Amino acid sequence: MCTVSFIPDGNNFFITSNRDEKVTRRRAVPPSTVCVNGTNILCPADGDAGGSWIAVKENGDAAVLLNGAFTRHEPAPPYRESRGIVFSRLIASAQPVEQLRAEDLCGIAPFTLVLLTGTKLFEFRWDGVEKHLAELNASTAQIWSSVTLYDAAAKAQREQWFRKFTDGAATMDTKKITRFHRFAGQEDQRNGLVINRENGMRTVSITSIHIKPGKAGMTYSDLVEGLEVSSAIAIKKDLTKKERLFNQVSYRLRRTAIVFFSWEYWPFHFVYGPLYVYWLWLSLRARSFFFFSTANPGIENAGFTLERKSRIYALLPGTSYPSTLFVPMNETPDALLKKRTQYFSTYPLIAKPDIGERGTGVKLLHSDDDLMEYRNNNRIDFLLQEFIDYPCEAGIFYYRIPGESKGRISGIVGKELLGVTGDGTSTIEMLIKKENRFFLQWPVMKKQYGAMLQTILPAGESKQLVPYGNHCRGAKFTDLSDKATLKLQNTIDELCSQIPGFYYGRLDIKYRSWEELCDGKFFSIIELNGAGSEPTHIYDPKHSLFFAWKEIVRHWNILYRIGMRNQKKAGVRFMKTSEGLRMLKEHARHRRLLEIHE
Repeated sequence: MCTVSFIPDGNNFFITSNRDEKVTRRRAVPPSTVCVNGTNILCPADGDAGGSWIAVKENGDAAVLLNGAFTRHEPAPPYRESRGIVFSRLIASAQPVEQLRAEDLCGIAPFTLVLLTGTKLFEFRWDGVEKHLAELNASTAQIWSSVTLYDAAAKAQREQWFRKFTDGAATMDTKKITRFHRFAGQEDQRNGLVINRENGMRTVSITSIHIKPGKAGMTYSDLVEGLEVSSAIAIKKDLTKKERLFNQVSYRLRRTAIVFFSWEYWPFHFVYGPLYVYWLWLSLRARSFFFFSTANPGIENAGFTLERKSRIYALLPGTSYPSTLFVPMNETPDALLKKRTQYFSTYPLIAKPDIGERGTGVKLLHSDDDLMEYRNNNRIDFLLQEFIDYPCEAGIFYYRIPGESKGRISGIVGKELLGVTGDGTSTIEMLIKKENRFFLQWPVMKKQYGAMLQTILPAGESKQLVPYGNHCRGAKFTDLSDKATLKLQNTIDELCSQIPGFYYGRLDIKYRSWEELCDGKFFSIIELNGAGSEPTHIYDPKHSLFFAWKEIVRHWNILYRIGMRNQKKAGVRFMKTSEGLRMLKEHARHRRLLEIHE
């Protein structure tokens, strides 16, 4: 905030700032893309007040702040608002020059603001009493030094260093400019571009913006920690009404085509509809539409629907699943935070409905604020759960015929979570839209991440966008059934034999490596699903709809055998028709609640 340079170079503009601060001030937060009043802005954040001092936004406008105006002033706190907060609001405006003219600055400390909007360069000074706005020559390189730290002689010396640098450089780039801002006048620790005044006031960072057609980059160098962070934001032009309409129609057409030609995205009843006749046949043979209700006597409704996850976790061996806290929907904020502190020492945590539905309502929480937002938007009981950061996830379908000593694995699905890898030029939004599977998740991603999607990831850098393996949340499912070795069969059978009243269902497991999973080490059961489980390996894109139907029928036959065996041999009665209809009605009501929550 104390030394700023502006350098034009053809269609490129460079704005660079050295930030001088007291050593007692908190470290700033490195640049990230944030949304301010509906506008995406790339900027660092002040560690104390939370505002910023340098920023570039999605239309290519950029600005930087310096303390003081024309002459050194005596601080007179308390001020009405931080200059950094005012700065963030000004740069977010659709018309920043007009906003500068209109903004009420009474009670704000004096400052200078350098603004590049389009190809016009402005200098704005607030001296504590009056505003001073001037348009400058945007084709000329310029340097500013804060009057709060540098006298006329120091500013003149810095001007000489700057002119020598710009006159001697045929072309400009961020590295050259940052090097100048780092080493010019390095022998003078009081007035060089990087200062250290008796360890009380020092230059803590150098931030450089590079604006070029279609893209703006920001390089942030933390001189205290010795770290460098590079970020970028795509520059978006304003679309005409026709262009917006074209984009909307294109999105709908592409989405329709993806769903039409990939049966894995078809609605549930489209996939299962032709098989309902076979379900009816099994029901007639069993003389009950709810023959599945005896498949897992230890689980509510056999795990077909409305089963509580909290009660299922209570059946599992104690070390086989994440630490989990049940939260009733009417839990008070204070009580919830107290329990969270008692059960979990750190974030992140997973929050999910106690009675779930295909991944709806599952959310990764990073703070108490996230937890309170989840709680306030919630109308149902939910669970807080330790986040398991093992890199791999799989669904293992297991069954055991009652009376037999050994169970079997009937299918395994590997889950590739939704994430993107940067190429150095594309925004996260562009990367999402390149992949059909991710494209279908675009509305959810836009709502969840907002401005962050305009970030340009460096080449090779990966960003996970959905941390859970749900097909309806963009995860790619791969059939790994050929990995059901005898060793894995024995490991899973030994585990499942410890679960009372469990004969049929799918275990969703996170694990560190496949070899360790087969050995029964370093894994965690994220969820156990019962009679309502799908053999999700059918959703591997390589499989046809006919393969899926064959696997569904195979698993229904297994479910029928287990249900009949438990009904006849163990004396477990089928659910009455009235009970079953009541269950389905309650399931429909619960789904509506989940949709509201989502």
